[in-house]
Amino acid sequence: MSATRFLVWAVLCVCPIALLCGCGGGFKLAEVSGTVTVDGAPVPNLQVMFEPQDKSQPSSIGVTTADGKYQLNCSSGVPGAVVGQHTVRVTTAEMDDPAGAPLTIPAKYNTSSQLTEEVKAGTNTIDLKLSRR
Repeated sequence: MSATRFLVWAVLCVCPIALLCGCGGGFKLAEVSGTVTVDGAPVPNLQVMFEPQDKSQPSSIGVTTADGKYQLNCSSGVPGAVVGQHTVRVTTAEMDDPAGAPLTIPAKYNTSSQLTEEVKAGTNTIDLKLSRR
């Protein structure tokens, strides 16, 4: 199973569970947005996932726009992410790119993510500067 398909499978398994639990039911959420760049250029159609290090809390997901901007929504559609430390995963949102070869995001940003960020109360701007190396 490819890394992208594994991540998509993981998201599809986690989202229904989080929907049943809901976001905001006892969880403190904060707004999170930012820009994702790869080698300095903004990239559209990337999926950005913030997974709380406390696995009992729900993840939040966003997809980058044409200018690389994203905004996180908790799995129930409520804007924001749980306050606290997160593992951040970035992968392509589309399985096939009809315009050419799909962009490959290194495993250190997705399946073996080494990227962590802290979500603080209030409004957070978290820009993610990735490199293909």
